[in-house]
Amino acid sequence: MEIQNLPMFRELSRVFCSYKIESWQTVDFWDKVKLLKVVDSNVNYQSVYRLILRLVKDGYLTVDVEKSRYGQTTYTEAENLHDLRSQFCIESTSTLQELNLKKEEFECEITALKEEVKALEDLKGQFPDIQFKIEQVKAIKSREISNFQVKVNAMKSLIVFLEHRGGSTCLNN
Repeated sequence: MEIQNLPMFRELSRVFCSYKIESWQTVDFWDKVKLLKVVDSNVNYQSVYRLILRLVKDGYLTVDVEKSRYGQTTYTEAENLHDLRSQFCIESTSTLQELNLKKEEFECEITALKEEVKALEDLKGQFPDIQFKIEQVKAIKSREISNFQVKVNAMKSLIVFLEHRGGSTCLNN
């Protein structure tokens, strides 16, 4: 049977596409697979375990004999895993669209916050007795603007990276 037709391959390949596998035990793979909202069951765990064994057999993962102790086998990715990633780590355009939409949402939030800061500045003339409080609120809003700007910049970098890599999500963690 082709490896991509094995149970849990889709989920495990998403893990490979998002993480560098270095000195992982089966439980590490399973913890990452569970983040994908997979049912936490013995059947699914066994499927992941059998798939890991198959990946070792096919040369995609290697066993770290020196790091394996107490019956816990430790795995590290082999060079061949890059071939598997290039074949199965294709990011959907919907994810890029979601990233762009979220980036635009943050940019709109920045614009709204800047307008609010400007309005607060205008209020200082009308309410001179609370100018200090107005300045405090402006400082809070300015920090929010900075935080959103950092997120926008990070998302821009991620979008450029994903587009530059041809949509591949083979990111190292």
